[in-house]
Order: sequence, then structure tokens, then C-alpha cells
Amino acid sequence: MKVSAGDYYGWSEIPASRNTPNLNPITWVNYVKQFKGLTIESAQKLLISQQISESDTSLKEMEFMDVALLDIIGKIQKKPAIELLNLPHRAEVPGLFCILYKDVEEVRKEAEKSIEQNLAHHLKFKMYGDKKLDLNLLKTIRTVLGDEAQVISDVNGGYNNWNTIEELAVTLKIFKSNGLNAIEDPAELTSKQWTELQNLVGNLSLIPDKPLRPSWKGIKTISPGMGRIYNLHPSTMGSFKQTAFLAKKIKDFGGKIMIGDDSLVGPACSAWQQIAIGAGAEWVEAIEKKEDSKEYLECVLQSPTKKQSNGYYSLDPAPGFGLILDEKRLRNICSLYIDVI
Repeated sequence: MKVSAGDYYGWSEIPASRNTPNLNPITWVNYVKQFKGLTIESAQKLLISQQISESDTSLKEMEFMDVALLDIIGKIQKKPAIELLNLPHRAEVPGLFCILYKDVEEVRKEAEKSIEQNLAHHLKFKMYGDKKLDLNLLKTIRTVLGDEAQVISDVNGGYNNWNTIEELAVTLKIFKSNGLNAIEDPAELTSKQWTELQNLVGNLSLIPDKPLRPSWKGIKTISPGMGRIYNLHPSTMGSFKQTAFLAKKIKDFGGKIMIGDDSLVGPACSAWQQIAIGAGAEWVEAIEKKEDSKEYLECVLQSPTKKQSNGYYSLDPAPGFGLILDEKRLRNICSLYIDVI
């Protein structure tokens, strides 16, 4: 999405659906229509009024407009978006390669791809709550990558066949002993259970994700010790300003941060990479994909974030999110283009 305001404009991106390639995005058109004709100040006030717990607006809708407005405001004020958000860090952040396959051979092939793309230093794979399968996937990845890579798994709360936290910890320690460094949302847990589990699993880092959603709830619910790394997940935070507050709270109590992904392929990748760099994240999962982003990347004329030869992402700060695209080419490769009037 491109949002224009006078001589200024902002780019944004959000996944509009799952597995519906013939989607008619009328609901998205209707959402952005309400901002048409507003001043920047009024548009921002309208968005902020939606960024509350009882809102009828989806978190994705909020973020869709938030990225574009931050981009515009940064350009008007000649400030990078992460400066507007008071995110102080500027060091390079490693990109993370993500594997979503269940088949062992497919996982092996994907792990080999991570080496080809210089992203094998940080790799995340999906677990399924099946101890035997998950262990096979982990061992396959370690066979390909060796011992030095940081290997992370995401279970999406999939381990539910346990009666006590101690019992769950025994299962997770098996993965740790086979080379797993960190595990995201291993089970549905209370805040107290998160802390108890982290204490029991030693060097295995827990990564709370769902407890941080949306950002304004996460600010209230997270606490030291729930894990070692906290996932700020695109499409679930709802507000970039509140996400920045959340990141500061995590850093202040000694926690670490990661930036997740939501199958992003375009402008939001660079935006979230900038958030990752500004927040001093351990890694960023929201990266352009070699296959899925190919046609989009051919439209990029200038981007402040760049993948270095070592697989880390660097930032050359520019006003807003600083992305410049070849609009004519972008329109030509899109299967559908809508002008909101």
C-alpha cells in the first residue's frame, strides 16, 4: 500500500489473507477509506483511537496504517522512523532462516538452503508437539549445520500432554541435549508457569510470543524470568509506538528481543528490520525471501536496510522507513491494483 499526503508518501504491507489467492480485498479498501482526506495529525489521532483493547479494528489493520503514517511523518520531519520511536540501537542484526516443513528430507533441503544464503548462523524450524518427529527434525538440522549455529524452534503451544511443569521440562531438556538453543511458545502457560519452566530448563532459552500480543497487553503482562528472549511479532503488536515501549521494558529488566515474521515479502520486511536494529534484537525473522520476494526486490530502487555478505542486516538511516520503489514496475507485476478514491 502507498499512502500519499501532499508531496510525501508512505509504503506499507500486511498479509491480507491465508491461502485465498483470489481474495477480493474489499474489507481492506473500506478500512483505509476512512483515512482519505484527513490531515496527517487527524489520521494519526484516528489510528490511536483504534489502538485499544476493546477496538473493533484488527491488529493487522492497525499496523497496516501505522507503518505508512510513520513513513510519511518521518519524511516530513526528516527523521528515521526508529528515531521517532526512540529506538536507540544501530548495530547490525543477524537474519534468521525459517523452516516450516514437516518432512525430514524437505527440512534437510531447507537447512542446506540456509547455508547457500549465508543465513545458517540463525535458523528456526517449526515443531509439532510430537516428540519423536520434532527430535528427528532437530537432529537433521544439526547434522547439516553443525554445532555453532543458533537453532530455535516454534511449537505454537503444541506440547499439551503433560500434567506438571516438571514433566514438561523433562521433554524440553531432551531437545536441549540434542542441540536446541531456544524454544518459542512450547505450551499454553500462565505467567507463573513460564517463569517456573525457564528456571527448570537451564540454558535452554524460552521465547514468549503470545503473551506479548498485542503490545499494550504485553507491557502489562510480561515480567522478568518468563523467558530470556521475547518475540515482537509482526501483525500482532497493533501499535509501533507501544511496541517500542514494550521493547524498552524488556531491555530494562535484562531480557532480549527477537523480531518474528508473518510471511512478509515486501516493504514491511525493511520496516521490521529497522525496528529490529533500533531495538537491538538478537535476530530478525522478517526478511525478504529469495523465492517469494524476487519480483518485489526487482522494484526496489533504494532501501535503507541491506543484507550483508555474512547474513546480517545493516541500516543506513533515511527519513521515515526510507524505501523507494519503482511504482510503474510494481503495478505491472501486481495481479490487482486498486486506487482508493
